Parts: sequence; C-alpha cells; structure tokens
Amino acid sequence: MENSDSQLAQAPDAAQNVTELEGYASLPADTFAEGPATGEGIAGNGRTGPFEGPPVQGFSGVQFAPGGGGSAYWFLSDNGFGSKANSADYLLRIYQVDPSFTGSEGGDGSVDVQGFVQLSDPDNLIPFDIHHEGSAERNLTGSDFDVESFVIDSKGDIWIGEEFGPYVLHFDGTGKLVDTPISTPNITSFKTLNGQDPLVIGHRGASGSRPEHTLAAYELAIDLGADFIEPDLVVTKDGVLVARHENEISGTTDVSDRPEFADRKATKTVDRKELTGWFVEDFTLAELKTLKAKERIPNVRPENAEFDGQFEVPSFTEVIDLIKRKEAETGKKIGIYPETKHPTFLAKEGTYLDGTPINQDTSQLLVDALIANDFTDPSRIFIQSFEVQNLIEIQARLDSEGLGDIPIVQLYGDTTAAADPTDPFSFPYDIRYNVAQGNDLAAIYGQNFLDAVEQPLSENTVYADLDAEKILQVISDLYAEGAGPWKNNFLLRDALETPVDGNGDGNAEITTQLTGEVTSFVNDAHDAG
Repeated sequence: MENSDSQLAQAPDAAQNVTELEGYASLPADTFAEGPATGEGIAGNGRTGPFEGPPVQGFSGVQFAPGGGGSAYWFLSDNGFGSKANSADYLLRIYQVDPSFTGSEGGDGSVDVQGFVQLSDPDNLIPFDIHHEGSAERNLTGSDFDVESFVIDSKGDIWIGEEFGPYVLHFDGTGKLVDTPISTPNITSFKTLNGQDPLVIGHRGASGSRPEHTLAAYELAIDLGADFIEPDLVVTKDGVLVARHENEISGTTDVSDRPEFADRKATKTVDRKELTGWFVEDFTLAELKTLKAKERIPNVRPENAEFDGQFEVPSFTEVIDLIKRKEAETGKKIGIYPETKHPTFLAKEGTYLDGTPINQDTSQLLVDALIANDFTDPSRIFIQSFEVQNLIEIQARLDSEGLGDIPIVQLYGDTTAAADPTDPFSFPYDIRYNVAQGNDLAAIYGQNFLDAVEQPLSENTVYADLDAEKILQVISDLYAEGAGPWKNNFLLRDALETPVDGNGDGNAEITTQLTGEVTSFVNDAHDAG
C-alpha cells in the first residue's frame, strides 16, 4: 500500500491542445471504506497491516459515475497490494467519489467518497475456485483478479479488463458477474515470416492525430515509435514527386478556397473513375506549396481539423530529409515505404488542362529520387503499388543501378467474392489498360505471368485472378519480395442484416462481421518466399 495521498487533477478541454492544470483534489492515503480489516501481513513505507477496512485509494481506472451529472466519478481500485499472495483480503470494488476541485471549481481540494459497487460472483460463473469460494456472496478479491480498466455500456453494465488471465469480466450495474470470464490470451510473439520483430508502419504518418501526408504527421509517427513511414506519391506539373494519397486534392488542401486557382478545376477520368476537382499534375511545385493541407475526413477525425491551414504539401525529398533529421536526433534508423499512385494514368493516359499528355514516369522518378537523396539502403525501403507493370519496371531500373536488393511489395485490393468489378479497388488498372490498348502483354508481364493467372488477362481482370499460389510464386520470382493484401481478403466477413451503432453516435456504422474463416493467402504468399 502506498503511504501517499491519491491526487486527482482536472484536465482542460482536449480541444485546447495544451497541458495545463485547471483543478486539483487530494484523497488521503488513510481513507478506508466499510468492510473487514484488510492487509494482513502487509508491511512497507513504515506501515503495517491489517488496516481498519479496505483502503479506498489505489485507483487504476475511471469513468463518469452514472447519474452523477458529470461531477462524480467511478474509480476502480487495483487488485490490492501488488500480487495474488498478499491481496486475498482486499475486496475488489468500484468507488464513487466527488472531488471538490480547487481552481476552476473553486473547491477546497477534498474528495467525498460517496459509496461503492462490490464486485461479486453469486451465480458461480467463475470456472475456478476463488478466495471466497464457500460464501453465498462470493465477493471477489485481489487474489482472484487483477482489475485494471473498465467501461460502462449503454445498458449500465460494467466491463472490466484484468491481467491475471487475462480476462474481460462482464458485470451488471450492481457489480454481479453476469458472464463467464472471457479469456483474452497474451500475444507473446508474432508469427512473422522469418521470426523477426514486426515492423510498425506509420501509414500516411500519424494520420489519426495530424492531417495525413504532412511532415507533421510523419514526424509524429516517428516520435510515437514507427519504424517506417508511408508516403503515397503523385507528381507535379514540373515533375516533382509529392506526398498525396490521390492526385485530386480538393479534399486534402484548401485549393477550392483559392480564387487564383479557380480555373484549374477540371473533370478527369482516373483509372476508369470520373473525378471533378483540382489535380496535382496541373500545379508546379511552387504553386502547390502555396496551398495548405487540411483534414480529409473531419467527420471521423474532427480533432485533426484544428490543424487545417498549418502545413504544406511535402515533396518526397522533404520526407527523406525529415527522416534523416530524426535519425540524427534520435540515433534510430527510420525506413520509408513509398507507394506510387496512378502510374499508368500519369505516364500514359492522363492529360494536362490543355489536353497535352502528362507523360510523367513515376517509376523512374522514384528511383532517381532515392539515388539523388542517397537513400538506397535495402533494409530501410519498401516500394509498393496496386499496379503491376510499374513494379516490374521499377525492379528492372533498380537492377540496372545495382540496387536490386531493395524490396518491392505488390498491393492487392478487394479479392473477395463480393468485390465490385467496376470499383478501381477491385482491379489492377494497368492490366485493363494494356489489354484495351492491344499492347504486347507477354513483353510487359512475361509469359510465365500470363500462364499463371487464374483467368486470361482481359479488360475485366480483377485482383482475385492474381491471388492463387501459382501466380504468387511467379510474382515473387519476377519482381516482388512481399504482398500487401487488404485484410478482408484473408479475414473474411459477412454483411449484417441489421447494422450496429458501435460508438453510440446514432449512426449504425458496423455493417459486417468476421466469419471466423481465414483464407490461405498469407500461407500461400509465405510459401512463395
């Protein structure tokens, strides 16, 4: 037991993005609740047990108290005195307290303990003996579970996470266990291909905390522990690679609010999808730098919208420079995981506003940029794309520069039976384009590739034609060290008849559920090397 006061601090509104203490209250360590003497055999910090009753302090989880009007809190106390062996007489409870915060509330800093919820298993749902096994109440103690955190659902039921099992424990609002403990086994190791530690990829940067594909998002991802950061790459009018998820940028910049660029608005067909907006390829880098990034999905990530207008669109070179700076500051090697976006459109099909061909080869630009910036360590690069031809070309160009060990990843869109064959996420656009143009498919992809696909290449080819073990082996032999599938390709899902509102916002956003079926894709890819 700690011999210090439990201290409660009131934080400011998170939207202020500051860390400033607004209120303070303190619960004395010698605060005890109704109940039996507790702490037999405990000694430490100059104190010995037993104590007159269960100590209240030692909080590990907090929620607003139901019916408390936002001023009272439910605090979950931890398992007691640190272990199963010394906590058998410590009753597991949730205490309701009302702090009188100094500062913003003008309170006196005291804490009123208003009551508690005793956790118990009177229906004998726990499948092992507990400390109070023979009692009618079967009150739970710190030798039974190590409770750590909890939430209260819309029905008022209590869900607690604990560490001994570990288990998830489901109680009703009175503290009575209503389900058998739900086992949540510890993940002791990840089954990676070669047994190496898994890599943490900052996809689009820390896009949950900063507008995606900005230097701020990438830097925060690195600060949070990312091993690699992942920029999607498109190209400006003057041939500079920049980081944007799409070449149409009205959703990720303030371009639509810039009257000087009103005449750049256009309608284009990109990978068979008609889009209206402003396109990176119609701006020079200097022009693009006058724009400011904004949050792409503010309804999902409203906090990110606070950073609208603060950051530029970074060039690929600036992303590499950021990595080098962070490496110098931290001593940690950081990798980069670039993805070429719409390479066929930008090199062969797309046009500028005046109708002239774009004719920008992002494959060559990417290889050139890596060499120019002296960033060619194969242990710190993965190159990826949803298209096939440009990855084959990148492999050839890397080979010609003596950089053939840089790994390449073939990305896969939707391969499921429910995939919409008209949705660009369901097909590799370069294959459909080359078939439609009557191009020499054997010269582009190789005869082995053509022989291995499940269906002959056509204007209707989909990713599902490219995911069998035989074609994965050819892809591995020809150009790729890895495959990047959409997770639903191998963890199959079914549509729900009635969608579920998972976060209580009134919008039933959960429309599918896992079936439990896992396809052979991952094993097939590993077998292909």
